Amino acid sequence: MQNLRLGLKSSQVLGTGIVLLLLLAVACGAAATATPAPTSAPQPTAVQSGAPAAVATATPAPAAKPAVAVNPGKLTIMVGDFANERFNNAFSNGQPGARYYRIVLHGFLISTNEKREMVPGIASKWGLSPDGLTWTFTIRKGVKWHDGSELTTEDVLWTLQHTAGPQAFEYVLHTTPLRLSRGMAKIEMSGPDQVSLTSKVPFTELALSASEAGNYTLHVMPKRAALYDAEAEAAYQRNPIGAGPLKLVKFVQAYSMTFERFDDYYYQPKNGFPEDKRVNFKFLDLILAPEESTRVAALRAGQADIVPASMATQKQVEAGGGRILLGQEGLVVEARQRGCWDPKYPCHDKRVRQALDYAINKEVIRDKLYGGPSIFQTKGWYNITPSTIGYTPELDPRPFDPNKARQLLADAGYPGGAGFGKLYINTWPSTAMPLQPETAQLAADFWKKELGLDVEVRVGESSGTTAKFRSGELDGQILWREDETGLDALSSFSSRYGDPKSLTRTHEDPELFSLVQETLRTVDPDKRAEAQKKMYVRLREESYHMGIGYVNIPWGVGPRVVTWKPYPLSSYPSAIHTITLK
Repeated sequence: MQNLRLGLKSSQVLGTGIVLLLLLAVACGAAATATPAPTSAPQPTAVQSGAPAAVATATPAPAAKPAVAVNPGKLTIMVGDFANERFNNAFSNGQPGARYYRIVLHGFLISTNEKREMVPGIASKWGLSPDGLTWTFTIRKGVKWHDGSELTTEDVLWTLQHTAGPQAFEYVLHTTPLRLSRGMAKIEMSGPDQVSLTSKVPFTELALSASEAGNYTLHVMPKRAALYDAEAEAAYQRNPIGAGPLKLVKFVQAYSMTFERFDDYYYQPKNGFPEDKRVNFKFLDLILAPEESTRVAALRAGQADIVPASMATQKQVEAGGGRILLGQEGLVVEARQRGCWDPKYPCHDKRVRQALDYAINKEVIRDKLYGGPSIFQTKGWYNITPSTIGYTPELDPRPFDPNKARQLLADAGYPGGAGFGKLYINTWPSTAMPLQPETAQLAADFWKKELGLDVEVRVGESSGTTAKFRSGELDGQILWREDETGLDALSSFSSRYGDPKSLTRTHEDPELFSLVQETLRTVDPDKRAEAQKKMYVRLREESYHMGIGYVNIPWGVGPRVVTWKPYPLSSYPSAIHTITLK
């Protein structure tokens, strides 16, 4: 049993208990009130356009800070999911928050700061050619692997060729390298310390994929004899070597991972960096615990220091001497339909898609399920939140307007739900975002009450449901899941809306494909931000994705943790270098 499942087996349909609890709220839900416009989103500082050779990116001089004593003990984090436990993310299709072990193990070409801006990492500078086709990364010297050997430009070359080269399409699993591989022309050394990637189509978002703020697919690995060999990949899985802040010392499959502090982690002032990102403890234990009750009990007993929690367990956490910290803009509710290009499905008509959106009272989700705006915000659309480049209040969720929803449905030929057929919502109990099945059930309740639809919520498990959705087995149905946020959402939109061959595509509209591809070809960062804004507003109008809102992730933090400043826009326990222990 996983957390927040209300006692249901995975094959069961979510019951109607939530209907009884929220009946009055559903009946009396009011239209959404206006929300104030947020402050300007932070802009990326490290992406440089211009000549093919990367433009220098200055690293600020480190400020003098007193050394923090390294705690000889360990930090224990309980997580809800290990995904498929692959240490090479090119072979993962894990869910948000489930890839944490790859973040601490690996080093990235581009790092990130507390604002989630991209800053130099293993690459000291990088740049994009004027035609948007060639990215060039300059690789810094002195970076060490966990075995003490030096990371070389050849290692970076092998990593990028292995993960995103033209041949990678034959073996990688993750959607980002699949997309990059299909569009890649060549990856080569363009200088003694430079690697260049030249694509057949612009990948202006590639720097994000190469960063800690992206989807973690382009982490750097030691070179091997061949670009891909099944036996060599299996050997790497048994003994993964990285360049991240922690090295793996023990792995018990489906149970735990133990990491040790890497003293030679490159991101420290002696190497010219503005801060020391080495951790302040000797060991890190990651323990798999899908049940929230198990995690909270361990926190209270002193057997865990940080756990994904929910506000429902806040009093239990505090009774054990702990506290709740919120990871700002950590996850979004993704509610979308696939296969709507087929006229046999009601969602082929945009009026149907918009009717479903107008018929959900997002404020009831916010206030009755999550307890108010401190946890849930009805802002943004799909995985765009107020801190995402291109955000505008125009993207915020549609207001609750049942009269308009009923009229749209009637205009589409389904008055009162007549002739619509059964509508299925497919979801699962998320180990990263609280109350995911409950939000899906509440949406179903609104559609039944306001539109007269016959709706069924199917609660399954994440990987199987996702596989069915990608294969087309769930076409014409709703996928209701958590998704990650980010400073730049363009990578997700490239695969969902801009790639007609993508297994995760949302439509088959040539005009929309062209719109996204034109935005991807916009090289200048300032012009690109404005182009993204216009593109997002246009795509929102199509309503393949419904705008529901985002969650500030509650982290249960035990009394041993003295300080921790998690980064925003993160679905996992970020900025662990800010953690100090008693």
